[in-house]
Amino acid sequence: MKSIKIILTTALSMWMMQSFAQMPLESLREMFADSAVCIECDYSTEVQNTKVVGHSEIIVQKDMYSMHGNGLEIYCDGKTMWTIDDSAKEVIIEPCDAADRNYMANPVLILADLDKLFKVRSSRALEAGKVSYSLDAVTQCGVAEADVVLTGNGAVSRAQFVMDDGSVLSVQVASMKKTEEKQASFFSPDCRFDSDWIVTDLR
Repeated sequence: MKSIKIILTTALSMWMMQSFAQMPLESLREMFADSAVCIECDYSTEVQNTKVVGHSEIIVQKDMYSMHGNGLEIYCDGKTMWTIDDSAKEVIIEPCDAADRNYMANPVLILADLDKLFKVRSSRALEAGKVSYSLDAVTQCGVAEADVVLTGNGAVSRAQFVMDDGSVLSVQVASMKKTEEKQASFFSPDCRFDSDWIVTDLR
């Protein structure tokens, strides 16, 4: 009887620990599922032995998003994506598939689709209710594996992504929170591209 009690107690403890570890991941999934989410973050990576750093502010709402950072503006209304360099007066317009996002063009979107792209290899509790997850990719997205730290309410605190080519993208999130739902027009540019602009339309 004592042995059975120990086994049951151990099993219950393991289940409780696993359930606790899954809670922030579930909260993250729910955050993106039912609202617009505003993310402000810094990122760094290396491109051809040169360190590249940047700052982005992004709003994601289901299949739509907008991003501002490092002199670029990116808008996507779920069907079309505009990448705008206002200082150079250049814009690239291309079609996008909501079911096949271009994560390499905008890696911050990986945060919104963690549950679709990865499975949990391991997790551990950290201080202040945070949980660290080690993740393995389950689909081709350009990222092989990731380490992500979530707060108790599901917000991402920091993340590190190992790309398929071995390069590493590090993201430090300053702020991540729900925001009011936007009109669809918010996710497309509010200007017309006249003859002063260099327009590359790939649609």
